[in-house]
Amino acid sequence: PPPPCPMAADPCADEDDVATAALLLNCSGVRRQIFPKTYHTRLSWGFFGYLLLLSGFLLGYTFFVYYYPFGYDGYDSNEDDSVLLSELIIFDVAYLALLFTFIFSQVPRKVIRENGRLLIVFCCRTRVVPIESLVEIRIIKRKTTKQCCKGKRLCCLYPWKCFWGYPTNFNQNIIVVTDTTCNNYFFCLHEMEEFVADNWPEQDEAELGPDADAQAAAGAIGQEAQVHGPGPSVLGTSDNAL
Repeated sequence: PPPPCPMAADPCADEDDVATAALLLNCSGVRRQIFPKTYHTRLSWGFFGYLLLLSGFLLGYTFFVYYYPFGYDGYDSNEDDSVLLSELIIFDVAYLALLFTFIFSQVPRKVIRENGRLLIVFCCRTRVVPIESLVEIRIIKRKTTKQCCKGKRLCCLYPWKCFWGYPTNFNQNIIVVTDTTCNNYFFCLHEMEEFVADNWPEQDEAELGPDADAQAAAGAIGQEAQVHGPGPSVLGTSDNAL
């Protein structure tokens, strides 16, 4: 038979990484005692390209409307000197400045992880998110197959929640979902891999699963037995006593 198609064998190899509050309270960074730690947000060139496209569209539309030869019903728009092109450009610049201020005020500047909470720092405020109030932290990855995208978009996962922030990177973004409707966040970090390594369980613990502590305890008992030698068996003691 022909070899299986790699895409068909694993259509969702790029699944999102998800961490709940229980995992975050016992993550690798807590065990290593590295918190508080600061992670800086990332603004990609695609995000700035989106802002440039928005500016070009607004200015281009202004020039198109101003220099269009005739308005409605054959009225010549250039005959009316009450509105000058310079005034329209000043209005566009002021409008874009207000729009960009609003956009950048919604993008976090940095994220500070402490043992029991997250601090999401914006330009003019800091939001405190207790770890116990988190539903999940999800690393959203760019999907390469339609099977992975089906039903897993942000609007499909949480249709009744409002998110602060913008998708400033097209490859990976982080969403912070809380037990509230409005205090949810959407951002991208420079130290994305470092954030995952610090806030997820260590690799060996993740592979062991929920029985990691029991297996670790069993391994410790086995090592102690190798050092001190096997202890006396209960059956042998009973025989001697008899």
